[in-house]
Amino acid sequence: MYEMSGRPETATAHTQAIGAVSVVIPCYNEAPRLERWRELITANAFLDWEWIFVNDGSRDNSREVLAAMAWDLEPCGMRIVDLPRNCGKGAAVRAGFMAATRPCVGYVDADLAASPLVFQLYLDDAVRQGRTLLVGIRLLTADRLVQRTLFRHILGRLYQTLFSCFLGSTIYDSQCGFKLLATAKARALAADMRCDGFAFDAELLLLAQQHHDMHLREVPIAWSERGGSSVRPWSAFRMLVDLWLIRRRLLRHGSQE
Repeated sequence: MYEMSGRPETATAHTQAIGAVSVVIPCYNEAPRLERWRELITANAFLDWEWIFVNDGSRDNSREVLAAMAWDLEPCGMRIVDLPRNCGKGAAVRAGFMAATRPCVGYVDADLAASPLVFQLYLDDAVRQGRTLLVGIRLLTADRLVQRTLFRHILGRLYQTLFSCFLGSTIYDSQCGFKLLATAKARALAADMRCDGFAFDAELLLLAQQHHDMHLREVPIAWSERGGSSVRPWSAFRMLVDLWLIRRRLLRHGSQE
């Protein structure tokens, strides 16, 4: 069950940060999008957050752009993790989890479709103590806080239907790039995860819920979709294969407990 609390609050509505967060940003050929992060990180240096950009073997000049940004932003908590080759978004997020040093860690997409600053609204004891995993969801409502193309919305709902059928889950939006949890739990989950591709969110959520006794708290967030996604038509087939593999691993995992 997800929470409907009206219009999502903005981070500027909070006068104080409740705790420090490591924000993981997986990057694959994201060079044109990265400069937008400079202003966000500089303006929020007072938060004492950590900004972990995981370069997933990019073939463009993402690494050079990140290096130039780090020259200025390292005092603000910016870090770069380099993967030797393109391993996949799941592998990139896991690498970010393992590199995190703040008490909580979250991840968002490099295009800033959702603002990581909203994490500070949900840093309650349940999250910080590892009991809850926060899951952002994209609800299309009349106030248009979620801006997505109709095609991407339909594709997402089709995937979610298959996700529910394959894995028996009632999670509304497993693929949303906005999640937050305690760093200790994130590392434990990363050690159990095997999915390197886009379906890794499904594995993360189900492992958290079924094998790490975590509550999944679903909260509606503002989302502004941007072009240039690295998801391709053939990615859908790979995600279906990954869902089947995740189901098989979870069943085997359960039988061994």
